[in-house]
Amino acid sequence: MESNISILEKGKLPPQAVDLEEAVLGSIMSDSKAIEEVVDILKAESFYKESHKMVFKAIKKLYDRREPIDLLTVSNTLRNSAELDLAGGDFALIGLTQKVSSSAHIEYHSRIIAQKAL
Repeated sequence: MESNISILEKGKLPPQAVDLEEAVLGSIMSDSKAIEEVVDILKAESFYKESHKMVFKAIKKLYDRREPIDLLTVSNTLRNSAELDLAGGDFALIGLTQKVSSSAHIEYHSRIIAQKAL
């Protein structure tokens, strides 16, 4: 039965940087040019939190379509894919944008997230 016990039940968490995930996502929604610095570094799977994976997928979808990336377009994309509530709703998205003051170190933060995901 040992295999049925989750990592969390054993008291161990995989490497993560949730605060940096929040800063990166918030930076991208506040400064759409920031995606250019991280698009080759991060994938949705790089994020630890499921809600952050959903937000990044929405951002990447907008980026791939060459559509504007901001709080409203990300929210709308998540809503259209029925994932807005699962991602924490508009309140969570607003919270992400309030966690950053600039996107100055976004590439550095993204590399840490990618490293932790490995």
